[in-house]
Order: sequence, then structure tokens, then C-alpha cells
Amino acid sequence: AAAGRTSGYGGAGGDYGIPGSSHGQLGAMEILDDTQGVDFGPYLSRVIHDVKLNWYNLIPEIARPPIMKRGRVAIEFAILRNGQVAGLKLAGSSGDTSLDRAAWGGISGSNPFPPLPSEFQAPYLHLRFHFFYNPEKGDLQ
Repeated sequence: AAAGRTSGYGGAGGDYGIPGSSHGQLGAMEILDDTQGVDFGPYLSRVIHDVKLNWYNLIPEIARPPIMKRGRVAIEFAILRNGQVAGLKLAGSSGDTSLDRAAWGGISGSNPFPPLPSEFQAPYLHLRFHFFYNPEKGDLQ
């Protein structure tokens, strides 16, 4: 059920209108748990916004002109009921430590998030974020 609801919270939409960086895009965001019918749209919009702001500040120089290194990073983590981040795991490396660390820092630098919605009764929400550096159009599909 959760898989059918993820496209509205990231999908392949790419940039979410935060000015100042055309070098990185937070692409697909996946909910890896049953949402119990809870609408996470507003909550996850805030999570995505916070992660992007922190990540954009950490994008390394090699991903900026003139080098414009490309890469993709996947990170899994859980948000506990109180908003704390737990279980950060690199699920897919870009092959470049500086790109991986910037994506990691986008999440860890946003800790804690707001508490999970009260109607969600599970102890945590498990997510996977995909970070793209200088993607080509085909990379985001």
C-alpha cells in the first residue's frame, strides 16, 4: 500500500524549487513501511525540504563547475516517533566518498525531524532517499 503512495513525495520530480543549486537533485523518496492509511504528504514535504536545505549546503566542489562530477547515492534510515533519526545506512554508494558524505549529512544534519503524525502507531517510519549529482534526464526516470 505504501509503495502506491510514494510518487507524490518525491518521485522523479527532481528539484523542489529550493534556489541556489542546479547541481544536485533529491529524486525518489520511498516509504519502506506500511503507512497504516496515514497521509504522510505534509509531513514528508517538511522532511524533504529540511534534507534538501542541509544537503545543498554540503554539496562538494567536485559536483560544481567546472568539474560537475555526476553520481547517485541511496540512503535508508528510520524516523522514530519522536522525530529522531535512527539506523542510517548507505544503501547505494556513488563511488565517491565526498558525494556520499554530503548526502549522509543532508539527513543527519536535519536530525531531529518533527515527531511522526500521532495517528501513525508504528514505532518508526523507514525511508529510502535517492540523491543525484548533476543528473541527466534519463537518470531521474
